[in-house]
Amino acid sequence: MKLTELLDDIIKRNLFGRVISYIYVIEFQKRGLPHAHILLTLDTYSKIRTKDDIDKYVSAELPDPIADPTLFQIITRCMIHGPCGTLNPNSPCMREGVCTKLYPKEFREKTEENINGYPMYQRKCTESVRVGRHDLDNRWVVPYNPWLSKKFNAHINVEVCASIKSVKYLYKYVYKGHDAASIRFENKKKLDHDEILSLLDSRYVSAPEAMWRLNEFNLSEKSHTVVRLAVHLPDQQAIVYQDG
Repeated sequence: MKLTELLDDIIKRNLFGRVISYIYVIEFQKRGLPHAHILLTLDTYSKIRTKDDIDKYVSAELPDPIADPTLFQIITRCMIHGPCGTLNPNSPCMREGVCTKLYPKEFREKTEENINGYPMYQRKCTESVRVGRHDLDNRWVVPYNPWLSKKFNAHINVEVCASIKSVKYLYKYVYKGHDAASIRFENKKKLDHDEILSLLDSRYVSAPEAMWRLNEFNLSEKSHTVVRLAVHLPDQQAIVYQDG
């Protein structure tokens, strides 16, 4: 229901402007929690081109707790990364002592565009606030849309992206197949065991995903059909002969 309402806000009610194409994919985490990845293409008149356009739709700063206490509570509960790094070296996002999501971000007085990826959003240097057990600031905020966050009271990461990598990233989820789990069988009393037969690569299906599939809910959807065009060298076109 939340996904349907979110798509209606974006596609039918034109929250970000007129959408001319979209694709979304449902992914299930190992804990079984489903979440959607949605990619939008806006028409020429609605495209987000300038820094002001980016700031209009996306924020990466903590809201004012006095002016909007409701949004402040939602963002500090749902849109704070980690924390990781020196605050929590054992965070799942850490690889070889570095955060794979590149948090904490740098303070930035104004939004800067980036033609090859996500913009570098405005993150002004402000006083830290208490979030859980740590004092955190704007460097830890995951980019969000204030209106969507306030309406759905959930984790909704909103990004402006001008890179073809975003398309590859999303189609990876469409075609990557099911989650897998590697299971190892051991018999401590048996010395000579078949290593190949002792390991089993199996499909991993959590209870929420099983429910989703049994109810035949969509796991992905796109507005347009993608057709592969054959590429050939000059004068080497494919020829088809009709019967007779």
